[in-house]
Amino acid sequence: MSLSKEQRAELEEELALPYGRVDLMCDGFKVTLSVRPWKRLVYRVITYVNGEYSYRWAWNETPLPEQKFLRRSVRKVCSAKTRRAAEKACGKRYVKKDPFYSDTVTYFMPDWPNGRSAINHLCKVCESVQVVTPSQRTTVSVNLGGGAPPASEVTP
Repeated sequence: MSLSKEQRAELEEELALPYGRVDLMCDGFKVTLSVRPWKRLVYRVITYVNGEYSYRWAWNETPLPEQKFLRRSVRKVCSAKTRRAAEKACGKRYVKKDPFYSDTVTYFMPDWPNGRSAINHLCKVCESVQVVTPSQRTTVSVNLGGGAPPASEVTP
């Protein structure tokens, strides 16, 4: 089940405001889209899966199910300027054969430029996307470390 045009427009409107937030259920995962400051006077939509973002999702070494909700970015290992300098120094044939100059790196980022691109991506990669109503939201507790754990977590 996908989102209707009205639902998409409503979600985009919510994510157009600073600190806007939308909760979705996508293929059994709770995906939260939240607008956060990125740089000075620049806001981006950040993706949280099941209330968190883990940096192990960023690299493409082992495919993880959470990566499909994130923005995929493919970059060359070396810049065009470096490649041109190597072609001048070593020759085109050498640069063409050397994997260093032609390899790419794939990584996954949690940020999106706007709500529309994030919602369109989720609708494209997920079989079912449903809006979570405010009454269905759950609170997330985060232990930042330091101090003793709560008494309920201490085992004798």
